[in-house]
Amino acid sequence: MKSLLSVLMFFVFISGAFANEEEKDKSVDYGKIDGLIRLYHVFAPAYIKSGRAEDYAVDGSVIGGHLRYTTPTVFDFGATVAVYYAASTGFNNKDDTNTLMAAGRFFTSDYDSKAVVGELNLHFKNDDHYGIIGHFKLDTPITNAIFTYMPNMYEAVLYKNSQLDSTDITVAHVEKMAYGSRAPVEFGLIGEATRTAGTTQNALEKRGTFSDIEKQTLADDTAQTNGLTVLGVEHKVNENLNVNVWDFYAYDIINMFYADVIYKNKVNDLPYSLSAQYLRVDSVGRNLASAWLDANTADMYGLKATLKYGKSFFYAAYNHSGGAKLLNPWSGDPAYTSSFFSKNAYRANVDAYKLGFNYDILKNLKLITSHAEYGKSSTLGSFVASKPVEAVRAPENDAFESVLLLKYNPIKNLTILTGLIYKESEYFYGGQTVEVLDVDLVVTYKF
Repeated sequence: MKSLLSVLMFFVFISGAFANEEEKDKSVDYGKIDGLIRLYHVFAPAYIKSGRAEDYAVDGSVIGGHLRYTTPTVFDFGATVAVYYAASTGFNNKDDTNTLMAAGRFFTSDYDSKAVVGELNLHFKNDDHYGIIGHFKLDTPITNAIFTYMPNMYEAVLYKNSQLDSTDITVAHVEKMAYGSRAPVEFGLIGEATRTAGTTQNALEKRGTFSDIEKQTLADDTAQTNGLTVLGVEHKVNENLNVNVWDFYAYDIINMFYADVIYKNKVNDLPYSLSAQYLRVDSVGRNLASAWLDANTADMYGLKATLKYGKSFFYAAYNHSGGAKLLNPWSGDPAYTSSFFSKNAYRANVDAYKLGFNYDILKNLKLITSHAEYGKSSTLGSFVASKPVEAVRAPENDAFESVLLLKYNPIKNLTILTGLIYKESEYFYGGQTVEVLDVDLVVTYKF
């Protein structure tokens, strides 16, 4: 794979010289540059309250983003390279042991600046075929989640065929994965050591480093399997109905099967949608993840309805999980009831409910609100961010999360998002409820 990546890098820099060679009367195509600059500031009032003598502050301030270059196409072939970056703004106190420092916004455990080559790939595209090989984001329900500066990236080969009417068929094979910037949050604060929320380890030192998919999945640097094979079928039944089916086979570890149905229409000129989803995880082969599983099979289903009325948008969602938790190691989050810090629907014996309301105050100013109730699961866990780390135990509290945000677009490509997120964990620390209050300012400029 190293020799392949060298070829890809070479292609990135030379392909522009050969593009449009036969069209001398047209301007030269030098490819496309795009990117993102983001300031992410967590205000000092943000905190985690627990049973410690002195509770944690979670304030932190990071600036970063990414710069991507996509070459011109030559006979439908092109290449992409992208560098992701995150650094402290200088408003951080790294020496304060009572501050968690917004670890999910950095690439390093000591909060230093770091640049990562997250994308480096060769791709092919025409009306019926799409292929890509190298390092890239794997865009599927099981590998997509919220991210701050870089999502999980994969070293893989992927092919998508669109020749069948209204149907896309995707096949892929993954050899390596690099954890993104938010991985520690998915393990610790969101996952609370359950291994159900996107990672199986805190990944503090591994972010941005490509390693075998089985080593990342099992948190074991000695693990050896045959990687991860993916099959997806996305079918548009008619203009209103879409059916999607995905299967992820991690050899000797687990198989993840996901399906959803989405129906969209209007009633009295009011757009609405109805959705249903199903997720199943099975232990396979040598059952290498058996130490983390409650049973050889676990599943979850969900329902969601949305309605748009004038400037208002409403939605209601429900998820139910069976008597065993779902191992969820690749950052994915298809569950309808997930929120910014809570992915409880992947735990065992959960009935989760979520209501959301968005309102366009002005053309460029939006109110975003939601409230999710998760109850108590039967999955063991602990508040691992705290020190000393307490033993894993059963939940002792009904969990919920509330969100109140304002989203403002003062000019094209510039977004300002601010507000607060409040969560109560189902796990106690020091015999007391763990509460999280996150007060954020996120300024994003895309170009």
